[in-house]
Amino acid sequence: MARKSVIQREKKRQKLEQKYHLIRRSSKKEISKVPSLSDKWEIHGKLESLPRNSAPIRLHRRCFSTGRPRANYRDFGLSGHILREMVHACFLPGATRSSWADSGNRTRVFSLAKRNFTIRLYPHFHCT
Repeated sequence: MARKSVIQREKKRQKLEQKYHLIRRSSKKEISKVPSLSDKWEIHGKLESLPRNSAPIRLHRRCFSTGRPRANYRDFGLSGHILREMVHACFLPGATRSSWADSGNRTRVFSLAKRNFTIRLYPHFHCT
């Protein structure tokens, strides 16, 4: 489990990024449209005056349940070991252990901790 202060810091960065997102995006578009170099430097100065934590590059996805910053799967918002535990406990409907027979067109295969399992896009709601 990540420290609470680290999780709160990440939430603060997300709020700042959402707050300044439109300003940052419009400034970047202006820079590409303005022909003179002095105007570009002016707009660039506005970008530099924004808080550093409002930049999207400063954000880091974290596991929804543990706050772990590594091995996150975007589709679920969970880290690898939590996702694997949930699959084995049948908390994710449609998730089964992967095999060669499961190589259909409508599947998405994830490999976790040297054990494969398959997430079907059209789940059949049973756990094997």
